Amino acid sequence: MPTNQDPGLTLQDGWELSGEPHRLLFGRHSHGLASLLRIIEDCVIARGKDGRVVLWNRAAEELYGWKASEALGKLPELLLKTKFPRPLSDIESELQQAGRWAGELSHTTRAGETVVVTSKWSLETDARGDVLGILQIERNLTQQRRLEKELADACGELGRLTEQRLVELQGSNEALIESQARFQQVAEAIQDVFCLTNLRRTSVLYVNPAYEQLWGRPCHSLYADPRSWLEGIHAEDRPRMRQLFSEPISAHGYEHCYRVVRPDCSVRWVLDRGFPVREHAAGFSRMISIVRDITERRELEKELLAISEREQRRMGQELHDDLCQQLAGIEFLSQALQHELQPHETAAKAGEIAELIRCAIEHTRQLAKGLMPLEPEAEGLMHGLEALANRTSERFQMACGFECPARVPVADPAASTHLYRIAQEAVSNAIRHGNATAIKIVLARTPEGGRLSILDNGKGLPGADAISGGMGLGIMRYRADMIGGTFGIESNAPSGTMVVCTFPLTAW
Repeated sequence: MPTNQDPGLTLQDGWELSGEPHRLLFGRHSHGLASLLRIIEDCVIARGKDGRVVLWNRAAEELYGWKASEALGKLPELLLKTKFPRPLSDIESELQQAGRWAGELSHTTRAGETVVVTSKWSLETDARGDVLGILQIERNLTQQRRLEKELADACGELGRLTEQRLVELQGSNEALIESQARFQQVAEAIQDVFCLTNLRRTSVLYVNPAYEQLWGRPCHSLYADPRSWLEGIHAEDRPRMRQLFSEPISAHGYEHCYRVVRPDCSVRWVLDRGFPVREHAAGFSRMISIVRDITERRELEKELLAISEREQRRMGQELHDDLCQQLAGIEFLSQALQHELQPHETAAKAGEIAELIRCAIEHTRQLAKGLMPLEPEAEGLMHGLEALANRTSERFQMACGFECPARVPVADPAASTHLYRIAQEAVSNAIRHGNATAIKIVLARTPEGGRLSILDNGKGLPGADAISGGMGLGIMRYRADMIGGTFGIESNAPSGTMVVCTFPLTAW
């Protein structure tokens, strides 16, 4: 009986590769069939009429672990411990009727591993219709089925997690909606303007209805044009605020006072405080602004300052007109007593008393000038600052000068007084706290208005606590706000401190 000698192809009785080929043999020449069966990746199994193996290709050897010589003559379902999707008798009956069958089978390899294959059976007959055997082609689906199972498990887990996350998100969404409702209720109830924007105020995320009350403009106009709030700021304060918000915002926020002019031309003073909000590790991306109407408080503070200034002027006037006159009278009596006691030695004592009283008179006059420093005219500030520098030089025996490169007339007496008091306090701080030996007061005109600077060569800037909490510094800053100006303290290289106040020349 002829057989193929190729080691990867073994045939048993009744299966010839020579002569007229049968359909089962796939070709005319045995070496062609052998080559094809050797390279094909699918398992090819041929069974005889009795169902036993007569052909077992190399792919079957590799997948199932049984050599062809070991598989020949065996029933494959017993050799591989096959598990069928339905009874084998039903499959064979379908095969006899239809001539073919296809389905999935589960085999056990020689090593005991389970493999899943897709199996296609074809009933082979000769020209007379007599059955020759069964051709069985199988493809390994184990990896595919494992991946499908893993994918199904993953999809199931994803579905479970998705459902769980949806429940969580629903709860979070409900909590967020409730939180937003509470936030809106609180924001709409407060009288201060509450505004949430980006850092430069070029995009408004939320503003409460108090904006309409304070600015006199609808909220939707601010949403449409986030810069429209600047249009409501007093013309004298607007350049300062525009400049402040063009600069990077400090991590500590800001606090500014300015005036708002409503469409009905009424003016309101406001305190604008901003706090940057950190949304992620990268930095700040939002700004919360709270703007409070402080007009009544401002008017009260203005009145208190006015009362204080009037009281100082009254005290200065009384010192000059009353106390100085009384001291002058005592000096005259002391001089008369000195003449009467001549040539007695006690006359010298009376002369000393007269000299001390003369010094007291001069000191009292200097005090009076400090209490009522300015003349009620546009150039009164320049004269007052020059006098302050001269008195400081004389009293403390130090270099204190005044510079004014060009005339800086300040028409409003109240603004002049505020600027003078700022300079007076800065000079006092330089002497008492900075141990300065030289001070320069500079009054200059700038494109934006005026600039008052007090420079010293003292020991430099005070600590952060002193800068933020000092009473004198707070009053100076408040006076600058009162005239629509800005106040700051800077280092005066190489040593010392520079106090700077910028102000509009048309202030107040």
